[in-house]
Amino acid sequence: MGRSMQKNVEIASDLGLLKIPHNTLIEVGESRSLYDDEIVYLVTGSQGESRAALANLASGTYKGMEIEKGDTVVLSARIIPGNDKAISRLIGHIYKRGGNIIEEKRRLIHVSGHASQEDIRIMTETVRPKFVVPIHGEYRMLFRHKEFIKNHIEGYSDENIILIENGDHLEIDEFGARIAAHSNLERTFIDEEGSGEIEYEIIRERKRLAYGGMISLVVAIDKETKKLRSEPQITVQGVAGIDPLNGLLQNARQTIADAVAEMKREDFHDKNLVKENLRVQLKRFFQQETGTKPVIVSTVVEI
Repeated sequence: MGRSMQKNVEIASDLGLLKIPHNTLIEVGESRSLYDDEIVYLVTGSQGESRAALANLASGTYKGMEIEKGDTVVLSARIIPGNDKAISRLIGHIYKRGGNIIEEKRRLIHVSGHASQEDIRIMTETVRPKFVVPIHGEYRMLFRHKEFIKNHIEGYSDENIILIENGDHLEIDEFGARIAAHSNLERTFIDEEGSGEIEYEIIRERKRLAYGGMISLVVAIDKETKKLRSEPQITVQGVAGIDPLNGLLQNARQTIADAVAEMKREDFHDKNLVKENLRVQLKRFFQQETGTKPVIVSTVVEI
């Protein structure tokens, strides 16, 4: 049972909406003294969330507990669009462990947490709000919410029902309600390593690394002569189409050696320009030879 579920059960019990017989609801620790056929666990994770209790039970990583042969798992939820793969993967893990599954597609076991049309009608007629702002769901659902109220509840028109989207500023005053402005919302990326929010440019760089791999170039230049002190060093990581035996890397090193030889002595006054020039030369080489666009990091060392 997750914390949110525990809180919901407590609130529902306090309000008298959930009537649990005495000594029926117990702590997880107390359940260990009972036989398997004497206990039902209420757990989170019916949408296949990787960190939820159900996923950990299916993988045997939840506080020493796991799903075993003969256990029955009731997935009381409908698939939220986009979660199909995660739920399918979860079901596969449960079956592999010998568990039986009862799900919405096979049995009518789920009660929706969303209001039905009749619920919407009763609530609107009872409260009689001056303005209705449908929320939750995609725009098509909000639109149908609006159309239902217009067509089935007297006294409501387009002026009384306002559809808003993420970023809209809803302004309400004594004259009415309206969308006063709109803010462009951007995604916020959080690094799993704990460094907090990270900029989108870093995300783009990571995507490039993932799709194209990385090449590291190190060039040693003589301080006096401005000539190569040794063969350029090229290290390749995750770049497709490169075979150490096909001579491609040797040709790449030769391309860089030729580029250094063609540079004038005054060009070496700005090391950053030298690094960028060599990076571009290597980038063009691999694009022509392999069609790939790896991230290239160049380093120039004067000795």
